[in-house]
Amino acid sequence: MKIMIVEDNEALAQTTGWVVESFGHDYCLQYDGKSALEQARDWRPQVVIMDIGLPGMDGYELCQHLRAEPALAETVFIAQSGRSDAEHRDRVEASGFHHSILKPANIESLQTLLSDIEASL
Repeated sequence: MKIMIVEDNEALAQTTGWVVESFGHDYCLQYDGKSALEQARDWRPQVVIMDIGLPGMDGYELCQHLRAEPALAETVFIAQSGRSDAEHRDRVEASGFHHSILKPANIESLQTLLSDIEASL
């Protein structure tokens, strides 16, 4: 699958990229919402894993913008955050995310989630 990773921590973004690549997927990295929005329109990822605490446009807002793009109608959106409280879960759902994972991501759980998504495509 084509997976876009949106994370402002460059080391974490690259590490996540290497992990999804080890699962057999192609990936690209973006470090802010505006750049992610621009690249997603052209690259058309099948999955977007994004941090919520992005500079400028946060992940909630970015997900809403990406979900509004017709070319991304089939894209699966995964929120990644250190938060798991009820307010965060409500905002994740309201923003249009399909899944949410806690940071740091458990590699086995991430692999299972991505395998399930791939099987559903």
